Amino acid sequence: MIGVSETVEDVPPAGEGVRSARVKVRCRTIEEDDLASVVRLLQVGFPDRSEPYWRTGLDRHRTQPLPDDVPRYGYVLERDGAIVGVLLALYRMVTDEAGTHLRCNLSSWYVLPEFRALGTLLDGFAMRDRRVTYTNVSPAPQTWQIHKARGFKPVCSGQMLVMPLLADLGRGRRVRVATPETLRLLPEPEARLVADHLAYGCIGLVCSDGEKAWAVLFQRRAIKLRPGETRWPRLPCLQLVYRSTALDLSAFLGAIGRHLMLHHAMPWFVLDAVGKLPGFAGHFFEGRAPKYARGPNPPATGDLTYTEVVLFGA
Repeated sequence: MIGVSETVEDVPPAGEGVRSARVKVRCRTIEEDDLASVVRLLQVGFPDRSEPYWRTGLDRHRTQPLPDDVPRYGYVLERDGAIVGVLLALYRMVTDEAGTHLRCNLSSWYVLPEFRALGTLLDGFAMRDRRVTYTNVSPAPQTWQIHKARGFKPVCSGQMLVMPLLADLGRGRRVRVATPETLRLLPEPEARLVADHLAYGCIGLVCSDGEKAWAVLFQRRAIKLRPGETRWPRLPCLQLVYRSTALDLSAFLGAIGRHLMLHHAMPWFVLDAVGKLPGFAGHFFEGRAPKYARGPNPPATGDLTYTEVVLFGA
């Protein structure tokens, strides 16, 4: 179903004349035996990320239930048995009001410079199935226009830094830590999702009004106060990575803010948005960390469950 066949391309090695022998470069799926080589290549392409960073995320993703014909990790470019390019493709099965369908988080693209011209093979190989919804939650700024040209649509156009302590506490609003006891208040599939993300290191809360209950998930991280400016310190914060579809977040802001301050000494959090949210105290940063999707079932704005953001961490 998804890109298990091979694509072969003949190219002359970069820097060599047209008379030099042509070498075969093929695109194929990542196998378990490739992971050590894949991690080494990713460390070359992303030198600020450690080996444990990649290992942890890939180990977490390994447990994701997938059909047999769906790649587990993504794709590589291979030349004479050596891996020269990689694109992580983190698939998951999603069940929602639209039914059950595949979503794929495209992540961490890197090709050795001498084979960079063939990098588009990875993209084309990975995005061949129109039934799949493809997402990119960490696109480099120089690729934003490329994503739009390839049919990707914005899921969010920026992020909002929210000061929840400035919101009204609200009557009858209760926020508790997600525990086996409080997770029983949620539908079983959602409780399982929250439990998975607690295991990834996320902060899980259960919000209730006495009749119904909803969940929110936060990821610990630090954000640049001024993107691209290395002299400015990073701001410790939390990022909202999930909220129940039916949750009125604005109604629980005050209660959430007090809980986060009391238990985590954190007076703010960031969330993806398409503009400043009415009723939310804070500042919207246009163009910060946009995210894109292409396909029939795009995720809700702010839904980062099972993506690289939580699998690999900050």
